Amino acid sequence: MRIAYFTDTYMPEINGVTNTLSRLGAYLDSKNVHHMVFAPVYNVGDAGNVSQHRRIVRYKGITTALSTESRLAFPAFWDVDNICDMFKPDIIHVTTELGIGFRGMRYALSRNVPLVMSYHTDYCKYLKYHNLEIFRPLLEKYLEWFYSFSDRTLAPSRHTMEELFRKGFCNLHLWSRGIDTRCFNPAYRNMELRDTLGKDKFIFLYVGRLSREKNLDMLLQAAEEIQRRFPGQTSFVFTGDGPYYKTIQNFSPSNVLCTGFKQGRDLSEIYASADCFAFPSGTETFGNVVLEAMASGLPVSGVASGGVMDFLSHDRNALLCPVDDVQTFTNNLVSVMQDKSRRLRLAKNARKDSLSMDWNCVFDGLINTYNAVLEENYRQRYEQSA
Repeated sequence: MRIAYFTDTYMPEINGVTNTLSRLGAYLDSKNVHHMVFAPVYNVGDAGNVSQHRRIVRYKGITTALSTESRLAFPAFWDVDNICDMFKPDIIHVTTELGIGFRGMRYALSRNVPLVMSYHTDYCKYLKYHNLEIFRPLLEKYLEWFYSFSDRTLAPSRHTMEELFRKGFCNLHLWSRGIDTRCFNPAYRNMELRDTLGKDKFIFLYVGRLSREKNLDMLLQAAEEIQRRFPGQTSFVFTGDGPYYKTIQNFSPSNVLCTGFKQGRDLSEIYASADCFAFPSGTETFGNVVLEAMASGLPVSGVASGGVMDFLSHDRNALLCPVDDVQTFTNNLVSVMQDKSRRLRLAKNARKDSLSMDWNCVFDGLINTYNAVLEENYRQRYEQSA
């Protein structure tokens, strides 16, 4: 099998999509599956050929107001066509909906190559956080049209798949996510690091993109209320980067600390060294960072909305609140902090639940989906020629 991937976000950019594609690439390499990735250029010297079985083709792009870390590229149709014609993919997998993703969709249709698309980001929910709700009907129409061409549309969670079904999307299939429980593990707890994050304090941790659509205002309001009620007893740690970074630094209560972006062992240690994962976002199609926190042995205080509902259960591994319910969210944080037996029970269940979500099983399922699409396509061609 030869697979061509088209994405508007890729390494070195860090997010849920790039993390998944990076792990998928390593899995395909291990299975000797030839694949090609069409992706944006981020820095001079971005990798081209990176393995015996994988080639990356990069295109220069532009930044956008919604995501300054990303690059939106519009490669020439003829260039994509020529490269793909030489590679001769058996299947096209499009992971994003705009520049490069659009080119991949167009190539698949022009050459009658089976097309799989995966839905990763709910941009429609993001619009209200950027005062762009007026464009929601137009965006919804575009997405419905774009995904109508796919032989399979893969959703990362049952919750997201149900939302897409209600919107009229067809050929839906679940493609979940996994977690490396060796990299994210309570064993990485570091007491010296704890002292730098908040010595003798209860540490609430947020990890992820620092942007408005993550509903960080709700977390900051909770931090301010808890500082008023429990002065000097807590530390709210924000790990990540994004357009909201300076706002958090400049206008946050005194119990808030920004660490910047972390990865590798540093990220593993910061997860395992906290006491509770505080995640106010209700826009996630899956929520990779929540699963990373669970694998690290953290109880979660979150929102009962989005893809996280596939693996978060109220009062089992998390305490959940309705979207934008600041008071309940704050009370849940206080409950985790004050009730040690409850906190330990949530943490134990969080780690236990994460152990069942293995990446290899996730990717084995994806290969099975590819094979099913190829078989259906072959059968349709046979019937048409009969």
